[in-house]
Amino acid sequence: MLTILLVVAILTLGPASVCDAGEAGVPPATLRFFNRDIVTFRDTYFGLLPASRATQSLQRIREALAKGGPGSVGMVKTAEGLNVTIDGVYVFRILAGDLDAEDGQTFDQARVVVSRRLEEAVAAAQESLRGRELARAVGLGSAATLALCFVVWAIVRARRRARRWIDSSLARRLRLGQEEHAAILRHVVRPFGNAIFFVLVAVLVEEWLRFVFGQFPFTRPWADQLTGYLAGIGVQVVAAVVDAIPGLLMVAVIAGLAQLVNRILRLGARAIEAGRFRLFGIDADVVRPARQLATGVVWLFALAMAYPYLPGSSSEAFKGLSVLVGLMLSLGASGLVTQAAGGFILTFSRTLRAGDWVRVGEVEGAVMRVGFFSTKVRTPTDEEVSIPNGVILTSVTKNFSRPAAAEASILETSVTIGYNAPWRQVHAMLLEAAARTAGLEREPPPHVLQTSLSDFYVQYSLRVRLRDQLRRPAVLSALHGNIQDIFNQHGVQIMSPHYRFDPPEPVVVPKERWFEPPASAKEGQSGGDVPSSP
Repeated sequence: MLTILLVVAILTLGPASVCDAGEAGVPPATLRFFNRDIVTFRDTYFGLLPASRATQSLQRIREALAKGGPGSVGMVKTAEGLNVTIDGVYVFRILAGDLDAEDGQTFDQARVVVSRRLEEAVAAAQESLRGRELARAVGLGSAATLALCFVVWAIVRARRRARRWIDSSLARRLRLGQEEHAAILRHVVRPFGNAIFFVLVAVLVEEWLRFVFGQFPFTRPWADQLTGYLAGIGVQVVAAVVDAIPGLLMVAVIAGLAQLVNRILRLGARAIEAGRFRLFGIDADVVRPARQLATGVVWLFALAMAYPYLPGSSSEAFKGLSVLVGLMLSLGASGLVTQAAGGFILTFSRTLRAGDWVRVGEVEGAVMRVGFFSTKVRTPTDEEVSIPNGVILTSVTKNFSRPAAAEASILETSVTIGYNAPWRQVHAMLLEAAARTAGLEREPPPHVLQTSLSDFYVQYSLRVRLRDQLRRPAVLSALHGNIQDIFNQHGVQIMSPHYRFDPPEPVVVPKERWFEPPASAKEGQSGGDVPSSP
């Protein structure tokens, strides 16, 4: 009984009362038949959503055409809406809620539009079933494809001939010694020719697609959409360029001001390098990295100022790309930033300079360049070692080119001699070896220190000063050779004697042997001369 009352109430109120027209939250659905839009359903009908109505309507259209009728489209206005038929068979209904309220569409307007669309779709579907028409379309499409290939081949050949003709003309007309001008002209002419070639090929491909799509009933709507497609894109591009001109002018002004500031910085850096003046304590040693740092700051500031004026900077895509780039830089470039900061610290603290002889960890050699991210060191074996600046900052670095009391750097070598050799003789032999070695400074003079009295031997250290620290390995090798020659000449063994038990007699040097050659009696009688601190 309750079911009967509910049905009576539905039939009395009508479909408009069952579901409110244009119910909020119900997505519209478009009925498409044979690649063509027929009508858009926006309202529900007896509990059927627009998507379900579109699916059922498409199925009814196919069933109506499958009967083999002429495909006549009919429209009948009823109290519920506008009924659409094909060969008298009901296919779908247009409700009042389906009309486009924003455009103020009426049932009469919907009748004209929907009838025309459905008749075109039905005619195209029936045409696609005719074998003669299909064969004709395939033949015309194949002929058009062959014609396109031939035309593109001819254009490519003509392009190659034109390029050879331009190159030969430039070679004939330009005098000898103007090859650079010819190269510039080629770089200007060739991109222009390439642009013409690609535009021409794009137009031909568009016309080919439009013609081929127009031969087949199913793809005919695509041909209508392709008409003037490139022209529309060109109009959009021109409009976008015109709209972007004010912002681009502002970007150009900002870039010009940044270039002007960098030019002033460059002139000031050259003046500091020439020694005409000093600014903020910056001298010629650090003017180059200081200028590079200032240039980077200027361009970063200019980029920040020009960012709002860039075309598309306010779009969500541009903002998302900026965030992505910033995230990638922050995650991937943290190590690079650390190394770059280390390079500036090394440069401005003057820890290392090009030409210094240094030892960083196990690497020893001449500093070739202190860069942003690493320092290049040339070792004595002619190997270039790249040391990250962060490693240098966290390692113990010895700079042999920074003497404290003289202009020349110190070179030190050690020997260990047994207690049976007179220390004065060892001093004299080491000093004589230094005197025979070229490349050493004579003032201040070399000196010898007894740095250790070990259990079995005495350690002697010879300290000399180098004229050229970059020849340190060669001079050290020559000094070692002279030391060996001197000690061999006077019969003193360079060794560190060890023994298991005490000898029968004490290992001492008798007084009569204290001044054996090359030592002299002018040496100190009780401890030798104490050299001044270097």
